[in-house]
Amino acid sequence: MIILETIKVKKRFFNFKHPKSYMYLAIGVGFFAMLIIIFNHKYLNFKEVSSIFYPLFGLAVILYFISGILNNFSKEDVEIIKTGKIKISTESFLIDKLEIPFFEIVKLTLVTQDYEGNTKYSGSSFNSMFSAGVDNYIAIATKNQKFKKKVLINSYREIHLLHDFISNQIIKDKFPIVDPKILIAIFTDDFKRTEEARNYIATQIKNRKLNTTEGLLMMNYSSDKEAKELRNKYAL
Repeated sequence: MIILETIKVKKRFFNFKHPKSYMYLAIGVGFFAMLIIIFNHKYLNFKEVSSIFYPLFGLAVILYFISGILNNFSKEDVEIIKTGKIKISTESFLIDKLEIPFFEIVKLTLVTQDYEGNTKYSGSSFNSMFSAGVDNYIAIATKNQKFKKKVLINSYREIHLLHDFISNQIIKDKFPIVDPKILIAIFTDDFKRTEEARNYIATQIKNRKLNTTEGLLMMNYSSDKEAKELRNKYAL
């Protein structure tokens, strides 16, 4: 059984445990100091004002660059609100107390590529480099209902465990009314190379639910020679 936590996510603007807040603070202080310096230079010309606000502006600039560097190497600053659990057995999904048997599902989508500590490149110093593992969801549709739940993934290994567990149910034909193309999209590249996965894909080709070319591509062969061997092996 696989157990996932469902979540809601809120962005935080000010959280003084995170360096991003000090970037915002530095911008605010620096902008304020710059306005005072300009105003004093244009209208007042007080030396005392300059002696206070020039150093303050300099400190704001230093704070901005230091906190920016720290922010880049921090985990993204979000509030994670846990809302429940999804339990996945060998026969059904259990979303909190609602059980959805596999045979009732008409569409299944897993978007689970993010995990805690995953490196993200955003191109902005305001965004942290490391993920909190919250950009994932599972969507399930039956003939009468639709569910879409954001889930927390704690590690790269957990992603593979989740996909391989569901993939092992797929090759046992436990999702009889889901389009095979949608199901095979859940397979990891490594799983596609297993004998069981390739047998399943070959069966879908012979049942005319996949054409031969796309089916062979889904087997994730590594060379033209292997593709030819697979074609001969499965008489495709």
